[in-house]
Amino acid sequence: MGSSTTEASREAAASGERAEAPYFEDFEVGRVYTGPARTFSAAVVAAFAEVSGDEAALHTERGPSADGRPLVHGPLGLAGFFGWHHDRGLSVNVEAAFDTHWDFVAPIHVGDSVTYEMTVTRTRRTSALRNGVVGRHVVVRNQHGEIVQVGRTAALVTAREVVDDRAARLGRAFPSTQWAQALAARLADSAAFTRATGTWDGTIGLRFGGDLVVFRVYKGRVLEAGTRTPDGPTFVVSAPDVVWAGLLTGPQNDFTKRTMRDEFEVEGSAYEYLRLTSAIVALVEEARAFARAEGTR
Repeated sequence: MGSSTTEASREAAASGERAEAPYFEDFEVGRVYTGPARTFSAAVVAAFAEVSGDEAALHTERGPSADGRPLVHGPLGLAGFFGWHHDRGLSVNVEAAFDTHWDFVAPIHVGDSVTYEMTVTRTRRTSALRNGVVGRHVVVRNQHGEIVQVGRTAALVTAREVVDDRAARLGRAFPSTQWAQALAARLADSAAFTRATGTWDGTIGLRFGGDLVVFRVYKGRVLEAGTRTPDGPTFVVSAPDVVWAGLLTGPQNDFTKRTMRDEFEVEGSAYEYLRLTSAIVALVEEARAFARAEGTR
């Protein structure tokens, strides 16, 4: 499958059309996949009730809402995602799915139509090189645009080529130690970051979901970068993977707007964080440039 096929896959992902069967290399951090809506009819819910054994009346007869429509089983919404993933042609080279965490935000009723939106949040080639792990964040909305389920799940996907391209993909390999170290080297050439941290002595932490990377800074220079330092971070800026993916691969550095929407949380010294806000913005800008360089390889 050549570059023209990969480009067609990108366009299909954006438009919701069925994509050519993608390999690990075709899943790029920040890419969003959508598709047509799926309606959960009474027949579909009844079939799931029979298979699962959950034939409670609220699923098969009458639900608790004012209109009395039965409730769709929560796991059926999750199962529908994997069906959607298959229908979009995204599962052909998937070897396994794992690490699935799903939140049932609001009820889905029989007759509702839902859409799935999947964002790629991480890509990591395995040490065997013949495949890689793709992190995915999923938002499920009903026909009114209301979010009814949110989840994250990972997949092991076959690679097109057995090559070690981890260095070439490093710009979007956040939050790996190698990414943090490479970003630290780039920050040495960032006038904005050096100026903002010129009199500061401390450690900046960035938490991506459950993973933390830290930057030990002394008077404008990053002394070390990795997963921990002896004294721990002075403060930590935290957000889910999907938020970081959107910030670092999106069209603009909207870190400040995202903080105002409470997409980020701060742990540790809030005072030091406020002092270093301009440094965080500069760090994000450099990380975005790093991600763009990888995205255009």
